[in-house]
Amino acid sequence: MSVLPIRKRIFMRFTREDFRNYLYSYNEDELFYKTLYLEKQAHPETFHEYCLSLDRQMISERRLYVPELQSEAWYPYMEEKDLFHDMKGNIMLYKHYRYTPVFSHEHEFFEILCVYDGTADTTIQGIRHTLHKGDICIIPPNTTHSVGIFDYSTAFNILVRGTTFQSTFFQSLTADSALAQFFAHVLYRKTEGNYLIFHSGDDVRIRDMLENLYIEYLGHEKYSYTFLNTMLVMFWAMLLRYHENDIESILTKDTAGNSVTEILNYLNQHYQTVTLSETASHFGYSISHFSTLIKESTGKTFLQIIRDIKLNQACRALRETSLSNPAICELVGYESPEHFMRTFKKTYGMTPGEYRRKNKE
Repeated sequence: MSVLPIRKRIFMRFTREDFRNYLYSYNEDELFYKTLYLEKQAHPETFHEYCLSLDRQMISERRLYVPELQSEAWYPYMEEKDLFHDMKGNIMLYKHYRYTPVFSHEHEFFEILCVYDGTADTTIQGIRHTLHKGDICIIPPNTTHSVGIFDYSTAFNILVRGTTFQSTFFQSLTADSALAQFFAHVLYRKTEGNYLIFHSGDDVRIRDMLENLYIEYLGHEKYSYTFLNTMLVMFWAMLLRYHENDIESILTKDTAGNSVTEILNYLNQHYQTVTLSETASHFGYSISHFSTLIKESTGKTFLQIIRDIKLNQACRALRETSLSNPAICELVGYESPEHFMRTFKKTYGMTPGEYRRKNKE
């Protein structure tokens, strides 16, 4: 997130060319920060005196951050009401101001940092990353982080209320419970290094969607907030469709280089008959190591994941088809109808028949 906690929204019609000019051009605050940065690089021995000579009233009025003039931490924590208090919507977009002095902070809302061109250096819970063009980094609430860009590179932020993020992001995952559990585990468990990075590279589809989001936000046309929420759902769906195996987090890679998302996709495709030993062998692990990897990455055991996938598919069949319980039992991979009925009722507090009557489409 950039240095200013609250910025006035610009309302005007933007073409793609207008948007790119807006993103690449330097505004007044960026020029101030660039001058400050270059002065420090060129004259470190007199930089403190230079800062003392700056117009402090101007700095205060424009909410500029000059560490040498700051006696307290710069916005170490922001609540949702600090950012969204004067707007109807739940989503805010703005570009990261280049050359802004790096500062660590947390906030109550989600931040999605999108690198449009070049690179951006970020530190999340003490772990450093260099993000590249096309990288989209999701930073959950209450996660200490900082961002630094000190060259031509461009990036922008999508800030989303927590409830809005959940309703848009996880809406894209309703048919894929294993991935939903994995993402929830990474984003919501309180552990060092919470983050998710989608590496979309030069994917024009993702780039165009991000541009459309930002242009819609800047345009502030009729029903803009509804459009933004819907477009955000589409954005997540596109990322998952085209880049679900290009995800990085502290939990997605182990020493063998296998992606946890690839493993979960494999389980979703073979859940009816797959076994722990067969899956471990398929990915080149011992059973004990594979069990530990799954548990640490998702918060669930192998059997719990398979159970959840089977029950999720059973619920879908109950809602969308007229198949009998024995047929659904066979479809999702339960050998015994009794075992299926017992597991279903224990999980949902009702029988499959009761669930169907309650949720039949």
